Amino acid sequence: MEFDKLTIFYNRRTGTIKEMCTGEQTMDWFGSERKDYEQIFDYVVVDYDAYVMQNPNQFEIKDGQVKLKQEAVPSKYL
Repeated sequence: MEFDKLTIFYNRRTGTIKEMCTGEQTMDWFGSERKDYEQIFDYVVVDYDAYVMQNPNQFEIKDGQVKLKQEAVPSKYL
């Protein structure tokens, strides 16, 4: 199955990715808890990227974009 978009929910303060789903979603994804989650989370919809989907702990959201975390790749390998 192929996907075009990826929705990433992240912590507004830290940029830490908390949840992801394929397709274009909104905060309605959280159902009745939507208002609670809106207090600390935001989301971005980006082009689907299988690597990001499989390795969310290596990425963060900065300025509305998916960015590789600095510590994701030890400087020894850069």
